[in-house]
Amino acid sequence: MRVKPILVVIIVLFCSSRQALSQSPDTLKVSRRNPTGALLRSAFVPGLGQFYNRQYIKGTIIAGAQLWLLNGIYNDWKMADKHEWNFKHTDDLIYKSSEFASYESSRDRRNLKLWIMAATVFYSMFDAYVDAQLSDFNQKDKAYEVLVRPAGDDGMQVMLTFHIP
Repeated sequence: MRVKPILVVIIVLFCSSRQALSQSPDTLKVSRRNPTGALLRSAFVPGLGQFYNRQYIKGTIIAGAQLWLLNGIYNDWKMADKHEWNFKHTDDLIYKSSEFASYESSRDRRNLKLWIMAATVFYSMFDAYVDAQLSDFNQKDKAYEVLVRPAGDDGMQVMLTFHIP
């Protein structure tokens, strides 16, 4: 049985990102993540670079968007192929014209989704790279802080703190 190389890469990347989580809390160090590793994770698996950087919400949104786009691309591609086959194999000019218009519409939607997909992959890769690059950056000079937390059983507490130098 041959193992697909992409599967091996995914397993290795996933296992290496889980290594830091398997350490005990007293030996866990805040260390800078590998920017190239984050970029490559995002290139191969939607949202994996964000998960590597512990940006779970962002990773889920990016993965969901890319999977939704892949599904749309697949469906539009199927529809374009169906309409293309229909207009090439008919003699009725009105039906041929209608199928050609449907083919062009499906093809254009597919191509638009391909471009959007490319843009989201590009964004995901470089967002993961930048987040990994800044993973050890500790900003202490914030001008303000916002804290939102539950206040008892019936409300929320919002605290806004300004730091004036």
